[in-house]
Amino acid sequence: MFFGIDLTSSPRIASACLCLDDELNVIYQGRQETDDGIVEAVRASSPLVVAMDAPLCLPQGLCCLEQSCGCQSFSGLKGRWCERELARLGMPCYFTTKRSIIKDMVYRGIRLKRRLEQAGLVVVEVYPYASKVRLLGRPPAAKSTRQGIEWLRGKLKRLLPYAAEVETWDHDMCDAAIAAYTALLYRRGETEALGKAEDGFIHVPLPSERG
Repeated sequence: MFFGIDLTSSPRIASACLCLDDELNVIYQGRQETDDGIVEAVRASSPLVVAMDAPLCLPQGLCCLEQSCGCQSFSGLKGRWCERELARLGMPCYFTTKRSIIKDMVYRGIRLKRRLEQAGLVVVEVYPYASKVRLLGRPPAAKSTRQGIEWLRGKLKRLLPYAAEVETWDHDMCDAAIAAYTALLYRRGETEALGKAEDGFIHVPLPSERG
């Protein structure tokens, strides 16, 4: 089993969660509001790998993302190495800094990773947009637009041929599915780790002709 989580910053907005088996069948899909709900859904699926769409660590040297704290990144550069590497590849994401607009998501991701690892699970950080580019090509429009979601669903129908549910997915559930698929590729040794161990890796599918 391979579990994908499209994490939100707050329990006020449910996080899309989806689990695939190694034959690409959808074993579970749902939305969980609380950290406890996410952990329970993951543990019930007993996945080999959990892939989370959220930063799962801080830049080396930072103990927090609070501007009132004196901690500073050892590199003196913006964000983590993996985020800068994505930007160099033309797949920019939010950088993990003290000015980040997703600070709450970063804290939540780190907290959930710790809980899931304490439960004996393998947890990896993924970035569904990068996975889409590597697996499907560059989207013609934003995923929140009608053109973007129709393109994404069409591509996912071919990537996940047994997932009849694709037509009902919004972009969040699509991202959870892509995270789960990236978890499967990670298990197969078909992903690339961007970044450095000291401030975290983002795992993306190996390059293909589509990328």
